[in-house]
Amino acid sequence: MKKTFILLVAILGSLVQTASAQCSDKTIKKLCKEGLGSYIFESAAFKPLSAFGAKKNLVEAAFSVYSQENYRVLNLCQGFSDNVEFAVYDTEHNLLFSNKSDKSAKFYDFVAQKSGDFTIEFKVPPADAKAGNSCVAFAIGYK
Repeated sequence: MKKTFILLVAILGSLVQTASAQCSDKTIKKLCKEGLGSYIFESAAFKPLSAFGAKKNLVEAAFSVYSQENYRVLNLCQGFSDNVEFAVYDTEHNLLFSNKSDKSAKFYDFVAQKSGDFTIEFKVPPADAKAGNSCVAFAIGYK
């Protein structure tokens, strides 16, 4: 009985650690490095889904670009029951990219035609109750 209890505690401890590790600074940095490839890291942002309150199904963020630079926008969302849909809009809110038809697409590469603030929009599916630590995260890289 004592061995079973110790084993159960060890298993539960590892599950909690795995769930909280999904959205940690260390995990996001690792995913950035892997996903950006030859692009130079510019910035990243992540927040737990719980931080967005009632607007949990649609999350927007802005990022700056400079004309004629190559960029990669990397979707690093974690802990959802389905892949997160994301879209990138230019300064006039014209749609440049959406992974709606292929939600497994995790990044978008482009050359900025003009400088300004672009928008990335995430349509978030329900959080996976087993994960317990869903987060919205992205990174930007340039060449």
